[in-house]
Amino acid sequence: MTQLGLQLYNYNEWANQQIFNRLKELPKDVYRQEIESVFSSISNVFAHVYLSDLGWIEVFSGKSMNYALELASQQKRETESKGIDEMEAMFLKLSERYKLFLSKKENVDKPIEIENPSGGLMKTSVSELVTHVVNHGTYHRGNITAMLRQMGYVSVGTDYGLYLFLSQREKT
Repeated sequence: MTQLGLQLYNYNEWANQQIFNRLKELPKDVYRQEIESVFSSISNVFAHVYLSDLGWIEVFSGKSMNYALELASQQKRETESKGIDEMEAMFLKLSERYKLFLSKKENVDKPIEIENPSGGLMKTSVSELVTHVVNHGTYHRGNITAMLRQMGYVSVGTDYGLYLFLSQREKT
């Protein structure tokens, strides 16, 4: 995997952790509080992102998109029922799986074909789709930030520029 691809994935992991840390500072009920928004609760946002990330690593590992969608469907209710600490642990475990997979350079930039369940074939590479995984996470962290503000709370910075700044500062 390219250095940039790994850096982007590490950013994604860091940004998720920033949100988990912020949520742990807030009253416990905020995580499951019903809200009229894109998702009905922050816990449902995290379940969605987790199941999507799980599906993509399955596809990267050679499973079909249909398999990934079925897996998400089977695990949706159970994943949505997880508390914040359980969900955080699941994300960390999944991140380790991603980093192990992405650290192996073979086949990561090799062209792959993914059959879209609604029809058609997409030709791409894992390295291109890592950008999608990170972008998807960023989009939904934005949903969480908006939901927190709607509930009267401040979120936390998770943008890539902040990550780069803090990463460089840690090296010095």
